[in-house]
Amino acid sequence: MPIVFAYGDEQFPVDIVDAERTRVNGTTYRVRSYGDGSVAITRDSADRQPPGPARVAWTAADAETRWVFLDGVVYEVAEAQAARRKRGASHDALMAPMPATVRRINVAVGDAVNAGDTLIVLEAMKMELPIRAGVAGTVKALACREGELVQPGVALVEITAAPSP
Repeated sequence: MPIVFAYGDEQFPVDIVDAERTRVNGTTYRVRSYGDGSVAITRDSADRQPPGPARVAWTAADAETRWVFLDGVVYEVAEAQAARRKRGASHDALMAPMPATVRRINVAVGDAVNAGDTLIVLEAMKMELPIRAGVAGTVKALACREGELVQPGVALVEITAAPSP
């Protein structure tokens, strides 16, 4: 069964090349596990591009789902058919990607936000997971408190998107 990284409505095909290399969306990466849930990722030089510095990603899983946290984005790892069946995440309702504790809330209802702003910081498995705005707009609602345990798929913050120019 084909594997994909899913992020909202986007899906990126994943091919396991061998024990050290993985191809994501056509680009091959070398992946080395540190054994603590983190992995070092570098672009494979066989792709005729400079490998660049290693990037660290964190992985987590429960009985049903696996996640990869890289550069402030949480990707869900799923079989391609299962990912298609799931409803994609909406940019106007931001949710926890996994069970986590709310460590910090950086916004209040009515605040203007830009795409990429960190709205909430969660903690799961000793990792900080920033929840970032997908679009510019205004915070419409907050549905969590600092210190609260939140579950995946439950809206934490809602944003009313700013009108397009």
